[in-house]
Amino acid sequence: MSRARAALPALFALALAGCATAPAASWRALPADDPRPARLTAGLRALAAERHALRASARVEAAGPEGSGFSRQLLLVERPARLRVEVLGGLLEQRVLVLATDGERYELYRAEQAGFESGEVHPGVLDEVAGLPLTPEAAASLLLATPRAPEDAPVARVDETGALSLAWPDQTLDFDAQGRLVALAFHPGARDVLRARWSEWRESAAGGAFPHRLELERFEPEAHWRLDFRHVELNPALAPELFRLRGDGR
Repeated sequence: MSRARAALPALFALALAGCATAPAASWRALPADDPRPARLTAGLRALAAERHALRASARVEAAGPEGSGFSRQLLLVERPARLRVEVLGGLLEQRVLVLATDGERYELYRAEQAGFESGEVHPGVLDEVAGLPLTPEAAASLLLATPRAPEDAPVARVDETGALSLAWPDQTLDFDAQGRLVALAFHPGARDVLRARWSEWRESAAGGAFPHRLELERFEPEAHWRLDFRHVELNPALAPELFRLRGDGR
C-alpha cells in the first residue's frame, strides 16, 4: 500500500471514531435525573463553538488489508466544512497527495497522476476519495475532537473511576473522570462502523487541553491507524485560498 493511500484515511477517520469501553461489569446505570450527562454534553457543545479551526502536522501509521506504512501529513481544518490534507513522502518530503475542500467543491491532487480531480461536494465525497463515510462537516468537527452531541437524552452509565459513557442509537461518547472526551463509537443501525480513542492531552496556547494522539479502528474492511499530532495550533486565521488547490500560489 502506498504511503498516500495508507495515511489519508487516518486524518478523516477522526471523525467516525470510538474506543473499546471498560468491561460491562464495571459500569452501572445512572438515574435519569443525574445532572452529569447534560453537563458533559453542554460542555462539549460549548467547546465546539469555541474551537473552530486547526493547523497541525502529524505522523500517521496505518495498517490494513493492503499492508502498512507511515507518512508525515499537514492538516488544516476550519468549521463548518473546510479541510486540507497534505501527505508528504520521500527523502525531500514532497507532496504525494493533497485533498482540499471549501465545503462546496473539492480538489484532489495525486503526484503519480497528471492534473487535478475536482467536483461538487456531496455526502459521499470523502468515502469516494478517502474511503471514509463522512461528510466534510462531520470530518471537520471530529478532527477538532468536538463531535456532535445529540440533543436527545442518552442512556448513561458510570464506572468506579467516575468515567461516564453516554449512548444514543447511532453513537456512543465516553468521557474520563476529568470530563474529557476520550472516545466516540459510531454504530448506525446497531452496526459498528468506526472506533477511536483520543489520548496524550496537552495544554494548548489557545487555552484548554487538546489530544495529541488518536488510535483508530475501522470495520469492513478492518484497518487500524495511529495519529500523533505535532505543532498543533488551535483557532489560527486561515485564508479561504488555502482550501483551494489551483491558483493558491503554492
